[in-house]
Amino acid sequence: MHDDRSTVAVDVRALEVDGYPGLAQVPRDHLLRLEEDTLGMKAGMLRTDWTYSKGTYPCSLRDLEPLEADAADALIAAGVPVHEARRAPAWRGAFPVLVQGLRLSELRAALAGIDLPDDAIVAIRAADYPSQGIGSPADVRVEAGYYQPDPASGTSGWAFGGAIDYAEDGAIPAHVPALVLKPTH
Repeated sequence: MHDDRSTVAVDVRALEVDGYPGLAQVPRDHLLRLEEDTLGMKAGMLRTDWTYSKGTYPCSLRDLEPLEADAADALIAAGVPVHEARRAPAWRGAFPVLVQGLRLSELRAALAGIDLPDDAIVAIRAADYPSQGIGSPADVRVEAGYYQPDPASGTSGWAFGGAIDYAEDGAIPAHVPALVLKPTH
């Protein structure tokens, strides 16, 4: 959301635009016409907004604002340039940005060496920041661990990988066995 307008973040490699080497080179406040639904975006007119970098995302992103037909018609009548756009042939993803995570084959390989009960839950732990600093490659680790519910908030709690943390008196705290997906970036 920029300036109270709904926008969609799009990897600059995801769309090709007639007359430009890439989406990043299209000037701000120009219009893109998508002839068909693609990458989760509806066919129609989009106004170009800012191009920017975000954290460790591997490429620039471009905000695009979907426009209603009458708003687009008014801009076209005012002389705003319109460019035909479509999904770039080399873009392999189903979304307008790369989805970073763990491939199913990697998860299956990790699960082969983990012995947990069938009713263990899968918990996604908050991301850790590596000692190498921001910009380090993204990585997802899979660990056997536990999920400790927060009695005060009911459904939320904390996921911990590795050995169970024992209480000071040596008792095991209330927990649920878990497969902990622990992203770092």
